[in-house]
Amino acid sequence: MRVYLQRFSVIVGFCILVVMLIAGTLVTRRRVNVEIYDHYRVAHTRQVLFELEQTDSLLKDAETGQLGFLYTGNAKYLTPYSEAVAVVDSHIDSLSQLVSDNPGQSVFTRELRMLSHQELAELKETIDLFEAGRRDEARVVVLSDRGLAIMTRIRGVIDALETRELALDTERSARYERNVRATILWIYIFAAVAVMGLASLAYFILREMRLREEHNEEIRQGEEWFRTTLTSIGDAVIATDREGTVTFLNPVAEKLTGMEPKEAVGRVIQDVFPIFSEFTGTASDNPVKKVIEKGTVEGLANRTVLQNVDGRLIPIENSVAPIRNEKGELIGVVLVFRDVTAERQSQELLRKSEKLSAAARLSATVAHEINNPLEAVCNLIYLAKSAPDTTAEVVEQLTMAEHELERVAHITRQTLGFYRESRVPQPIELVPIIESVMGLYSNKVKSKNINVQLDYGDCAPVIGVPGELRQAIANLLSNAVDAVEKNGNIAVSVRCVSDSGENEIQLVIEDDGPGILNEDLQHIFEPFFTTKKDVGTGLGLYVTREILERHGGSVAVRTEANHKKMTGACFVVRLPCNHDPLAHDTVAARA
Repeated sequence: MRVYLQRFSVIVGFCILVVMLIAGTLVTRRRVNVEIYDHYRVAHTRQVLFELEQTDSLLKDAETGQLGFLYTGNAKYLTPYSEAVAVVDSHIDSLSQLVSDNPGQSVFTRELRMLSHQELAELKETIDLFEAGRRDEARVVVLSDRGLAIMTRIRGVIDALETRELALDTERSARYERNVRATILWIYIFAAVAVMGLASLAYFILREMRLREEHNEEIRQGEEWFRTTLTSIGDAVIATDREGTVTFLNPVAEKLTGMEPKEAVGRVIQDVFPIFSEFTGTASDNPVKKVIEKGTVEGLANRTVLQNVDGRLIPIENSVAPIRNEKGELIGVVLVFRDVTAERQSQELLRKSEKLSAAARLSATVAHEINNPLEAVCNLIYLAKSAPDTTAEVVEQLTMAEHELERVAHITRQTLGFYRESRVPQPIELVPIIESVMGLYSNKVKSKNINVQLDYGDCAPVIGVPGELRQAIANLLSNAVDAVEKNGNIAVSVRCVSDSGENEIQLVIEDDGPGILNEDLQHIFEPFFTTKKDVGTGLGLYVTREILERHGGSVAVRTEANHKKMTGACFVVRLPCNHDPLAHDTVAARA
C-alpha cells in the first residue's frame, strides 16, 4: 500500500507541475500579446505623428519651391514643389487610414486634405500665372495673403492632430511600460513558483528514493539474515518458486545432494532431490508438487531415501511447507530434510542390543536348566564307577566322561557368572580375568592348536566392573582366536607403564593372522562394521571401546611392527592404576 501511495504522490506532483507550467505559459502568452498590442498602439501613434510631420514638411517644401521660382524664374526651384504635389496625397491617405478608428481625428484629416488641396491649388495658380508672363498678377495673388491663411489653418489642424497623438503616445507608452514591468514581474514570480515546485518535487522524489533505499536496505538485511539463518541451520533446506524450480539450497543440502548451488539453482526439484522408497526402490512422489497443488504442509513417506549425484542412497526425513506473500498467495515452497542414518543405526543398535540382552537372559536360563541334570549325570557316573562289577576299562571311560561333564558344568557356571555378576565397581586384578577368559576359549584354542604366549608383569589392580572388563577382554581374545589359522600364535602381555607421570596398566593382545587393511582402520571401532562377513555382528570392538572409555581407559590398534614379531592385528588396552581409594567412587559414578 505504501508503494502505491508513493507512486500516486509522484504522479500527482508531476500533474500539478505540468498544470502550473501550462497555466504559466498561457498567462505569459497573454501578457506578451498585451505588450505586442501596446507596442503596436505606440508605434501606430508614432506613425501618425510621422505622417503629420511628413505632410507638413511637404507642404512647406512646395511653398518654398513656389517662392524660389517666383523670385528667380528658374524652373529648378520647382523640384520640391513637384515632389510634394506627387506624394502629399499618399501621406494624407496613410494618415486617414491610421486614424480611421478615431472619428475625431478623421474630421481633422478630412479638413487637412481639403486645406492641402487648396494650398497646392493656390501655389499652382501663381506658378501658372508666372509661366504665362503675368507676373504682376502672380505677385498680387501672393501678396493677397490667401496662401498664408491656408497654411495657418493647415498648421492649426496639424498641431491639433499632433497634440492629440502626443497625448495618446504618452498614455500608450506609459501603459506599455507598465505592462512590460508587469510581465517581467510575472515571469519572475512564475519562474520562482516553478523553481519551488521543481525543488519540492525533487525533494519529495529524493526523500522517497532515500526511504526506498532504506526500505530496500532493510529488505536486503532481512533477506541476508534469513539467508544466513538458512545457511547456518543444521538441517538441509531447499527453496523453490511456485513452478517447482530450485532457487536456493544451503550447505547441508548441498552436501547431501552432492550439488553446488550454481548447478542446482534453476533446475526442477525432481532433478536436485530424487527420492525413492527404501524397501521397493521405486521413485516416490515429490512432496513439492503436492504442496504446490494443495497449498498445505506435506511430509515424506516412511523409509524414504535420497539419491545424491554419486548414487549413494541416504535415508532422510523431511517436511515441506508453502511460502506465501503478505496477500496469502503461494510464491514458493521450502523443503527441510535431514540425514537420519545415525538415528537408523542407533535404532538398529538398540534393537540388536535388546536381542543380545534377550539372548543373554536366554543363555543364563538355559545354563541354569542344564546345570541341574548335569549334577544328576555326574552322580550317576560316580555310582557307576563305584559299582563292584565295573571293569577298569569302563572306569577309565567313565572318568573321561566325568571330565567332559565337568568342563560343560564349568561353561554353564561361567555363563551364569557373566549374567549374575555384580555391576558395582571394585578393585580388580586383570590376570585372573584373563585366565578365566582363556579357560572359556581353551577348547577352541586346542582345536586350532594355537600357541598362546602369556607375559604377566607385576601390576596394581584397577577399579572397575568385573563383568564388563571380562566382556571387553573376551571380545579382543575371541577376535584373535578367530583371526589366526591352525598352528597360529597369540601373544598376551600385561605390564605397568608410565606416561606423563601417570601409571597405567597396558594390556597387549596380538596375533599372526591376516591383520587389518589400511582402509578398514578408521572404521574398525564403528558400530556394525565387521570383517567377519558370515558370523560378525560389528558390535564387539564398538562395545569394547565403550566399556574401556567408561573405565577411564582406551583401546587402539597398533599399526607399526608388533614387538613379538607378529604380522597380524595388535590391540593395545590401557587402564589407569588406581591406588587412591577415592577412585572407586569415580568409576562408580561413571558406571
